[in-house]
Amino acid sequence: MVDAAQVPGNGFTLVGREAELGSIMEALNDLPAVVLVEGESGSGKSRLLYETERVLSSAGVHAVTGLCHPLREPFPYGPVLEAVSAAAKWLPAETVLPDRAGALASLLPEFAPFLPESADPANLERVPLTQGIRAVLEAVSPVVLMMEDLHWADEATRELLFLLARQPSPGVGLVLTYRGEDLPPSQPVLGNPYRRPIGVAGAEISLRPLSGEDVTGLTASVFGPAAGRVLGQVLYRRSAGLPLIVEEGLLTLLERRRRSGPQDLDDEVAFLERSPVPRALQEAVHERLAGLPDSAAHVVEAAAVLGVPATEEMLAQVARLEAAQSAIAITEALEKSLLHESAPARYAFRHVLAQQAVYGDLPGPRRLNLHRRARRVLHAQERPPLVQIAHHTWALGDVKGWLHDAEAAADQAIAMGDDGIATRLLQDIIQERDAGVEQRSRAAITLSMTVHRATDYQRGLRVLRRLGADQSLSARARGMAWSGVSAMLMNQEGDETGARLALEKAVEELEPWPLDCAAAMAAFVMYERTQPLAVIERWVERAEAAIAGRDIQGNLEEGIVSIVVGVRLMMMSRAGDPRVWDVLASLPANHPAPEVSRQVVVTFYNVSEPALYRGEDARAREGMDEVLHRVEKDPLPQIECFARTQLLRLDWLAGDWTATEQRFDELNAEFPDMAIVQRERILIRGCLATSRGEWAKALECLAAAKAAGEQHGEVVITLQATAATADVYLARGDAETAWTTVEPALQLLRYSSAWPRAAGLVPTAVEAALLTGRRQEAERLVADAERDAQRERVAPAADAELHLAQGLVAQAGDLRAASAHFDQARAMWRAIGRPYPTARATELYAESLLADQPQAAATAFAEAIETYTRLGATWDTARCQQAAGQQVSAHRSTRGRRGYGDALSPRETDVARLLATGATNQDIAAALFLSVRTVEHHVARTLKKLGVTHRNDVSGALGDYSHPHGTYETDEREPPDVAR
Repeated sequence: MVDAAQVPGNGFTLVGREAELGSIMEALNDLPAVVLVEGESGSGKSRLLYETERVLSSAGVHAVTGLCHPLREPFPYGPVLEAVSAAAKWLPAETVLPDRAGALASLLPEFAPFLPESADPANLERVPLTQGIRAVLEAVSPVVLMMEDLHWADEATRELLFLLARQPSPGVGLVLTYRGEDLPPSQPVLGNPYRRPIGVAGAEISLRPLSGEDVTGLTASVFGPAAGRVLGQVLYRRSAGLPLIVEEGLLTLLERRRRSGPQDLDDEVAFLERSPVPRALQEAVHERLAGLPDSAAHVVEAAAVLGVPATEEMLAQVARLEAAQSAIAITEALEKSLLHESAPARYAFRHVLAQQAVYGDLPGPRRLNLHRRARRVLHAQERPPLVQIAHHTWALGDVKGWLHDAEAAADQAIAMGDDGIATRLLQDIIQERDAGVEQRSRAAITLSMTVHRATDYQRGLRVLRRLGADQSLSARARGMAWSGVSAMLMNQEGDETGARLALEKAVEELEPWPLDCAAAMAAFVMYERTQPLAVIERWVERAEAAIAGRDIQGNLEEGIVSIVVGVRLMMMSRAGDPRVWDVLASLPANHPAPEVSRQVVVTFYNVSEPALYRGEDARAREGMDEVLHRVEKDPLPQIECFARTQLLRLDWLAGDWTATEQRFDELNAEFPDMAIVQRERILIRGCLATSRGEWAKALECLAAAKAAGEQHGEVVITLQATAATADVYLARGDAETAWTTVEPALQLLRYSSAWPRAAGLVPTAVEAALLTGRRQEAERLVADAERDAQRERVAPAADAELHLAQGLVAQAGDLRAASAHFDQARAMWRAIGRPYPTARATELYAESLLADQPQAAATAFAEAIETYTRLGATWDTARCQQAAGQQVSAHRSTRGRRGYGDALSPRETDVARLLATGATNQDIAAALFLSVRTVEHHVARTLKKLGVTHRNDVSGALGDYSHPHGTYETDEREPPDVAR
């Protein structure tokens, strides 16, 4: 490990940050690592990074630094690309980078010599930028990418850093600094909630003001113990411990001594005390500025007006200096520490506070003159920086000119995918009273199309509602705003009622504008719970008619067409239309319009999700993988979260139960505000609890999942949660409650026509109806499902469930027919790749064979028991063993019961798990198909082996328990009690 204290430093002694520097180095000594450093303006973040780079360099670790700026041009990923470009100098001449580095070829020509000759240029654009950057960093590893002032980063840069931090490459570290107070309310620093992955080192450091002892010690290191103690107390009182102001005060005192020689201590104290309020920084900067020659002062003033790192040529032009003068002037400003070289050949203030101090002291006429020059210089560039130009136009008081410049800058930002800066400019235009109705409305329409993509959706929602209610805007602008409100209420808050009301307002306002109205009408596809399928179909048809035959021009109109096409494909997938996959495959892999590319990603998800519910698991997985592939290149955090959630669901359906709950917990920690993760997690947790006989936990989880499904308008979630809840009641022998539970869900199923995605409801409802004497209801339900199955549609899961339901109905009079249906169902589930329902169908098949084919029944029972046991479905295993009775016993090993000594037997392990959930002896007996007396013996032995005396202590003891023989791979439990 590198010890930071052993590496000699530069400048003032580092005080009050030794622990923070040590924490950073401890993390970076174990790459990969991600370190976040938060601190207010002037708290010493830049100095901490400087010290970090110094220590890394001494250990032979490379470091590259990028800087975000408050006044920036729409150049997505710019700060990261500028930092990574410095890595080229560390590559040996013979280096050949992997093909994926080709993604940087057009952005960073420095790496062109290192690309393989075989790289296909046509393929380079399709490589995600993240992979290209990873390739370069891995080539120069060990390396640390340091990014300063991330609170000023554009959203694209945040997303890129989020992706790099979420899966950091071996040998690569990230150190990111930001000001928490300058982030929008509730917005994470990386734009998305971030948790370090398991196995990645790191730290989260919050810089606090220096203590009085720290400031006094620093001052003593400069002026000696006696003077340091006195001056340090004054500096601390005036700086409140902010390191930047402390250092500026020290520089001012040193400059005064340099000019006037040794000073009386009382005079120096008086000098510091006279420094005018509000901040000592202003005095420190002005004092040093006053000692500069005019040419150097003019350069500093030009830098203050420009506000961003600038080249020598630009500073010279704004300051009106000749080339020879400007070089000397900049050198003098650097020597006085007023400016520093923030990037190669670019100069700026060391801190924004210093820039503000100089800018605030400029007389009005001179300040305006400098803004005019800056505007002319920027306009003359080959690619004029429109955001900066708009800033200078505003500073000149030219409102009319600013409105023109700001709108042009917003359009440029949107074209480059920088929604963050576009949103800020558009909001400023809308709020400007001197802007006309047409221009404000135009800005509002554009804002409505972009603000919903912002990370801080609550802020965006407030903005859109305000626009929708603003009668001074055009009807079109209000309609677009209400359409955005609807989307955000539905997607982020799950407020189906509010979302639909907002959408109705949007359609009403947008009627004179067919394309915009089409996009709004297409959104009605989301309201399955409140509209019959025929009504939704009419909305989609109206949307399609609105775009039919029109001459589509521009990216925004192409985006609307993509929305309508995507909605039609979603409808096709919901219905199981087999043509949907061919149409989906025809969508563009790459499209120059960001609106179209993003909508294609959304469409892939909206087609793949219903496919999962219909039982096309393989195709659903392919679709979700494609979504993740595409969002890696063009980040869409919400859709990424959706896709990862569904992939976890697919893993669970495929029988990967071991780590399902843990993986959902990790995803929920990464996306704590995404309702879909919480909903799916609680639903699956309830289903798992059901399979283990943990009834109380199952009912609690399933009730929460059902409520979430109803809140968010999720028909399928409601159906599945209801079916699983009824399964619990059936397992407990309460068929009447099971029937009353499914009745409302059956109404929803018929109302929404969601038969291809019924999610287990039909066979469960049929079983409940038969057990409660409602055979006619069961037969009607089967007939309804059969009518849907006769359509030309692909719904393997619904077909398998229909065969189960048909078999249940046939059991009473025709066991052979029932057996055929159950056998067909298990074959279908096996083909889909879902072992749990396969085992359930196999168990029913075995029961239908018991009377006439006992040996075949025994084989089928053994197959089901093996699957249940492998999955960990404790209750299902016990139930199946109970149903099998002597048939399974005949197939047991003849080598005798295995002894476990002081270790828990498999049955005792089951008992312990149920005890840990708070189950009573009666609950355990029902779950494991044992008598209460047998359970009492098991409980006593389990408590003894775990070393506890009370049932309440089992949960903790079981968590610490390590079985001496490892996990149980086979079922060696004793048979269930035959007599209950």
